Amino acid sequence: MSRAAELRSAFQQRAARGKKWGLLALAVATVLWLWLAYLLAVPYAVDDTQQCAALLFRDLPPSEECLQTRTWWQTLGLLAAALPTSVVGVGLYVAGSLCQSLCYHLQEVQYFEDREASADSR
Repeated sequence: MSRAAELRSAFQQRAARGKKWGLLALAVATVLWLWLAYLLAVPYAVDDTQQCAALLFRDLPPSEECLQTRTWWQTLGLLAAALPTSVVGVGLYVAGSLCQSLCYHLQEVQYFEDREASADSR
């Protein structure tokens, strides 16, 4: 295998690895976003005695028990974890996809340049 082929293969492997890490980060971010949506949109019970409205759909000020069960810092913490994980995942996936596309493009260009060079030498 030539040095150029080795470099091309290593480049493609790095790009594929970046895409895989991006997909993994996006999967983790998806779980965090779904957990955040669950905490915000689903009503809950305190000790199976008192029903509490979902955080997004509260009309009245909640009771003290409801406030202590689901505090604002839980949802804010999930948001603080989900947002950067999403950004990193998208960045890694896009960078990996772009590198793979660039590599395939350069392979096609090299193929057609070699083909034209062999046709000119005849």
